[in-house]
Amino acid sequence: MAEVKLCSVCNKSEATLTCANCGVPLCDGCAKVLHLMDYNPRSMVKADTSLSPLRKGKEVRKVCPKCFVGQAEPTAY
Repeated sequence: MAEVKLCSVCNKSEATLTCANCGVPLCDGCAKVLHLMDYNPRSMVKADTSLSPLRKGKEVRKVCPKCFVGQAEPTAY
C-alpha cells in the first residue's frame, strides 16, 4: 500500500503538490499562488505588453506560506 504524505504546514490533509521554491509537501488548502510578471528587455518593447500592476503575471507558482512571504515582499534596489 502506498504511503500517504501529509501536508508539512497543517499536518492534517494529504499533500497533493510540493512548494515550487523549497519543495515541501503541501495540500491545496495551504498552498499559496504567486503570479509572476515576465520582466525582460523583449517584454518591455512589445506593443501588446502592459506593465500594469493590476494585470496578473504569466508565470504561476504554488508555494508554501513561508516562501510566499519571502517572495511577496518587494526588494530594495
